[in-house]
Parts: sequence; C-alpha cells; structure tokens
Amino acid sequence: MIEAWPILSGCNTNIGTYKEWLILILIHTGISHVKMNGGCGELTSTIVGAEEINSNNKESVRRRLEKNFRVGPRDGIIFLEKNGSSYQIYDDADILLRKHEYAMGVVPMRIFLSHKGADKPLVRDYKSTLETLGFSPWLDEDAMSAGAELERSIIKGFEESCAAIFFITPNYKDEKYLASEVDYAIQEKRKKGDKFSIITLVLRSADSSNVPPLLHRYVWKQPSTDLEGIREILKSLPIQVGDTYWKE
Repeated sequence: MIEAWPILSGCNTNIGTYKEWLILILIHTGISHVKMNGGCGELTSTIVGAEEINSNNKESVRRRLEKNFRVGPRDGIIFLEKNGSSYQIYDDADILLRKHEYAMGVVPMRIFLSHKGADKPLVRDYKSTLETLGFSPWLDEDAMSAGAELERSIIKGFEESCAAIFFITPNYKDEKYLASEVDYAIQEKRKKGDKFSIITLVLRSADSSNVPPLLHRYVWKQPSTDLEGIREILKSLPIQVGDTYWKE
C-alpha cells in the first residue's frame, strides 16, 4: 500500500517496535526512484511516553514520536498492531493521507468567513492572519469569479471548507444570504461531524441577542481583542496547527 501511494511517492522508512506494535516512520523525500529502509529497534517507554499504546492514547503517542524523530508536515507515522501472525493498520492510513493532502496542498485548509458587508474591513484582517498561518479562508470578494451565481458559490465554499466562522457584530442581521449561510453550516456539520467546526465570534459590543437563534446551540465566544479571537479560532478548528520548523 505504502509503495503505491501517490501522496507518499519518494519516502524513506524507519521501522521501530514497541511491545505488540510495529511503528513505521515515513520521511518524505520527493525522490520516487530512491527509497531507503532503516531500523529504530525496540523503542522505550520513555521515547513513546506511555507504558502501552491503545486507541485512547495513540494520537498523543504519535505527536510525541513526531517531536522525538523530528517528523515534519510531509512526513508521517503509521502504527501497526500485531494480530496473530500479521499486523493490522486500522485507520492510520486515512489519517496520514489527510495530513499529507493538506501539507502538500492537494486539499486546501479552507475556512468559510460569514459576515455582514459593513464588517468586511474587520474580516479582511482575520483573513490575512489566517492566510499567514497557512489556511485558505473563503471570502466572497476573493473566492467568487465575475458573474458567478452567489448561492451556488456559497454552497461550494461550504463544501470545500473544514469550518465556518460567523463574525457577529451589531451589523449582523439574519437576512436572506446570512440565514442561508447558517443553514449551510449546520448541514455541513451534520454531514462531516467532527471534521467540520462552527465557530461564532461575538465582537464589537454585540451580545447574545445578535447571535442567530440556530447558532445558539453551538458554543460561541466573545473575545475582547482580535488576537484573542484568533486564538479561539485555532482552538476550535478540527485541524491541528503544526509544530514550528525552519523555513525551507
């Protein structure tokens, strides 16, 4: 499977073990015709950070190993659990595929920005910050081509996004397109589950009375500054922001 995986074309594999687990550390090289395998041996509990690996702690173990072995955004770790005479991969392949799709730009980390036109200068600042962090925010003035049908473009924007941020100010009125955006966000949440977040920021002297009724069932935040607003967004996204690395 790994040998034929297009996203991973060109990677070196380091193989380690920990009790009943086989651990593959895949280092992306981008050189498809040269692949090298190495060994890490039997890992210790100090390196792994746990006495055993199970479904409850596997992701925290993965993050610890990523730091210990300096695994970058285009690299990955796969856990294989021994099952009799063979090993079982579970959902690690899907997790790694999604990570590499985002890291290599195959799938953009899109975030839909819902707002009233009067608040566009505020939302542009948030958009710029999110772009600096590596996301691809959906803002109507940038995402829509001339002559595009608005409703269809909005639907496409939601389908491509992993989250919707509602910027609630006293200007935010639950009118035609804003009401539709709330409905589309809820539809995406039902469809994608924990792979889609609805994030509501109450800003600029707005209060709960400005929040559309359908959004009341979801957690909303009232940041005192724009910086706090960015922190709330990052904490609420279904995508984990990666560790810091030197620029290539």
